[in-house]
Amino acid sequence: MPFEAYKIYDEYEPNKYKTSTQKKVEQALDIAKKENLIPEAKETNIEFNEARELFGKDFLGPESVKTTYGVELTPEELQEIENIPFTREELEQAKHLKMMLVLRVSHDKDGNLLTIKQLREQFGSDDALGDPAKKKTNLFWKSQDWYNDQEFATKPTPQLKWSLVTKDVLQESLDKNWDQQEEVLKKWAKDNNIDPNTIKRRTPVEIIYDTLLYYGANKESLLESTWDWSAVQSSDGSFVDVGSFDSGGLDVSDDTRDGTSSSLGVCPSR
Repeated sequence: MPFEAYKIYDEYEPNKYKTSTQKKVEQALDIAKKENLIPEAKETNIEFNEARELFGKDFLGPESVKTTYGVELTPEELQEIENIPFTREELEQAKHLKMMLVLRVSHDKDGNLLTIKQLREQFGSDDALGDPAKKKTNLFWKSQDWYNDQEFATKPTPQLKWSLVTKDVLQESLDKNWDQQEEVLKKWAKDNNIDPNTIKRRTPVEIIYDTLLYYGANKESLLESTWDWSAVQSSDGSFVDVGSFDSGGLDVSDDTRDGTSSSLGVCPSR
C-alpha cells in the first residue's frame, strides 16, 4: 500500500497500527481521566514579589525571618524555598480567608535548632521585637516551667518551608472539644473547596514561631485572647495549646481531649 494510502487509512482506523501496549496505556489513561485520578495541571506558581504584593503585611518571607530571628538564609536554603508551593488561585483564596503566608526556618542565626526551649531562651528575658512604645512585659509568660522538660518543647523544630495559616482561630471551633474541632476543620475545608487532607493543626513550636514572626515583622499580636489547639500531646496525654499573647507574653498550656472553652479554638494550616 502506498504511503499516502496509509495516511488516509489511518484517519479512519487510527488504532490499526498501534501496539497492544500502546492501546493498553491509552485505555488506562482514559479510565483514569474519567475517574478523576489524574489531577488537572495547576497554574504556574506565583513569584515572590507578586505574593508580597498580594498579602501585604501578611507575607512573612525571608525579610521577616531576618527581622525577627536574625537569620539570613544561605543560597542553598533560598533555592529550596524559591518556588512557593501554592498556585495563584490558592493564594488569592487564602488571602480572602484571612490567612498569612509564612516562611518557616529550623534554626536561629547561630545555627541552633528552633525548639520551643531555644525560642524561650532567646526571647524570654525581654520584648526585643515589639514597638518600643508598646512593649510587652515578656514574650513568654514568666511563671511557666511545667513544660521545660517536655518532649514537645525540647525536640521538634519548624521545617524549612512555606505554609498558609489563618491569623486567628475559627470562630466555629470555639466551645468545641478536640474531636468536634476536627469535624469543624473538615467542614471548613469542604466549604472552601480545599482538600481536607491538606489541612492540619499547627504544632506548638509552629504556633510560637508564627506568632513571634508576625509580631516581629508587624509589631502586632496574634492570638491575644485565644489559644490555638495543636495535635501534639504532653506527657500526660493532653493536647498542647498556645495563645493569650497579651502584655504578659505567650501562654503554653494543655487541655484534655474532651475539654472545651470559649477561647480555645484551632487555626487551619496547610
